[in-house]
Amino acid sequence: MRIMRRITGWKKYALWAALGVVTLAASGAVVWRVLGPAEVVTTAASAYPNPSASPTPGALGALVNSPLIVDDHLRVYAAKRQIQADDQPAYRYETSPYWSYRRWPQQLIGVVHPPTASTSGVPVVVGSWSDGKLTAIDARSGRVAWEATADVLGTEYPGRRTGSAVVWTPAGLLTGVTKAGQGVVVTAKEGVTATDAATGARLWSTPAPGCVTQAFTVPNEVVVPDRCDGPAVLRRFDLSTGTPTDLSIESSKTVTPLGCRVGVSECGGVRTHNSAWIWSEGAPKPADGLRGETAWLAGTTAIDAPLGDTADTRALTGKDPVTGAVRWTWSAVGDDPSDAQIIATTPSRVLLLTRARTLIALDPATGRELTRVSVLMDHDPDKQYAVGPVFASGVYVAIERLTLTAAEADTDDEYYFTNRPVLLAAT
Repeated sequence: MRIMRRITGWKKYALWAALGVVTLAASGAVVWRVLGPAEVVTTAASAYPNPSASPTPGALGALVNSPLIVDDHLRVYAAKRQIQADDQPAYRYETSPYWSYRRWPQQLIGVVHPPTASTSGVPVVVGSWSDGKLTAIDARSGRVAWEATADVLGTEYPGRRTGSAVVWTPAGLLTGVTKAGQGVVVTAKEGVTATDAATGARLWSTPAPGCVTQAFTVPNEVVVPDRCDGPAVLRRFDLSTGTPTDLSIESSKTVTPLGCRVGVSECGGVRTHNSAWIWSEGAPKPADGLRGETAWLAGTTAIDAPLGDTADTRALTGKDPVTGAVRWTWSAVGDDPSDAQIIATTPSRVLLLTRARTLIALDPATGRELTRVSVLMDHDPDKQYAVGPVFASGVYVAIERLTLTAAEADTDDEYYFTNRPVLLAAT
């Protein structure tokens, strides 16, 4: 009987041990599902929307997140580990995701949208992650179009609450277009790597040719100052092959790309401390019209903007960028024009904002006033805000509004004007 009892006891202990192993294994499976590397793709449940109809000029709404507007079809947002889109560019708030893409444990470093026409007509949104991976998402469906490996541009999400630093000014992540109309995604960190925006194929790579943190793109080229800490030479590389071009531009410590589509991508010109250049017919030309520190570039027009300096200099002047010859002059008349400031330019718009928060849009070719409209919102605090980063695309403009005392060390509540700090407007 004792022997039988021992056997029964052993069976009981064996059963408990087996249950413990099963429980541990199940717990491990749950932990792996939660903490293990994962990609979660939520694709679009409806057809790709038609472009939004032109909205009524004025304030459209206030957003928590900074939007990257894709071909007037979608707004794309960044989060620490996620890219997502909604499908109503003019809507006053964010809506339910049209699609989303999430990676864990990697963090999102930058997001770009190469021009759709340069990616064989397929709109893609390309994200750079903390492990150096590039992920291209088909904007029509939310499915992954391709994946590639490039430079590690950072290890932590730099977007604060709104994500503007990720979608509007992604450090080291650029787009460009070759002479043949091929879209290219460029990463610049330890070196420079160019990737075909349509397929993800690597086109070329080169070790750091200089101060890659100040790299920018122009038609068919990526431009890199050869040093960061003093007078530099701007070195130029063919976007499709990486071949250095013959002409290098003597520069200075200050290098300011001008007329860029987003961030420092697809720019039209550059200003240095002692010179300015515009890219025309595939080559840089000296640009006297862009030499002033207050000059902007809108399409093929240089804009001289001394607005706000004195009561006698409240005029905006459009010039030929190469010769500096005056094409038109616009006088800043109306509500509080003395402190109107240019906040953005595009090939079709020069955008100004007054202290009274009137948004003015001019035609850069003629100086004709296109719209003038208040962008004050009913529920905003009755106080001024500082203009932070700005994004403009087509008729849309998004303005990140900061407190007047905003500092990088502030908490988000101290840094932003409201809990919905991004003003979305139309012109």
